[in-house]
Amino acid sequence: MRCEKCAIATRRAVGALGGTRAVDVSVSANTATVVTSDAASTVRAAIEGAGMRCRLIGSGGVDGEVFGGDLAAALGTDARTLRQSVAAVAEFKGEAYGHGDVVGVVRLVQVNAETILGEATLGGLAPGTEYEATIRTYGDTRRGIESAGEVYDVETATAEGGQRAGEIAVVVSDARGEITLPATILSDGLKTWDVIGRSVALRNTETNASVVAVLARSAGVGENHKKLCQCDGTVIWEADEDFLPVAAKPSRGTSGPLFERGMQTVRRGE
Repeated sequence: MRCEKCAIATRRAVGALGGTRAVDVSVSANTATVVTSDAASTVRAAIEGAGMRCRLIGSGGVDGEVFGGDLAAALGTDARTLRQSVAAVAEFKGEAYGHGDVVGVVRLVQVNAETILGEATLGGLAPGTEYEATIRTYGDTRRGIESAGEVYDVETATAEGGQRAGEIAVVVSDARGEITLPATILSDGLKTWDVIGRSVALRNTETNASVVAVLARSAGVGENHKKLCQCDGTVIWEADEDFLPVAAKPSRGTSGPLFERGMQTVRRGE
């Protein structure tokens, strides 16, 4: 965003969405903070439809105070670590990452100590086909769903409702081979801080073919203001190559290659 006209267009686009409760746009910080029940992909599409480039840099519950010292102490950690563990994301990045044609994300957000929301935006699937999305016990994806283990569960979840905690959803892809799962309340036995480092599996229920991606920490609201990724020099606000492997991205600057003789190395600029 470059001026107040951009901010007005952004507010108008997001405000028109059915799930929007509040929008705060800052031209100086180049950010828009949205309180909504819509999927992140829906909000992003609205902003991009207004002519802006958009990247999700943080997500979380509205009331951050619920993740304070008392809950942290009960979990045996500190408040800072707890607040860094209330959002998680699994990214599917296509063939180069062992995900076949599948690209997209599955996102988890802990709203409070009892409630967790899950949402997904995925493409590259077989059209009109049923898929099962689950959290698996392990984060080992070397042999796909086999090494990722069984569906994640906790004793209380199965005992109370018969559904395993790691069962996210069973959904059918549309005619374009895409799935959009809006924010959905998941099992109360599921906590983001317990599943970070595990994995998400997407399984075709007809063919049993599956892909798996690791669940990683995702920044909370207001926790990520960086504009340059330290991993590969990508300018976050301008990149259109989020789902390309580093080796396939255009060279940036003169600091040298990131890959050399099969080993991943980073050269510092002289």
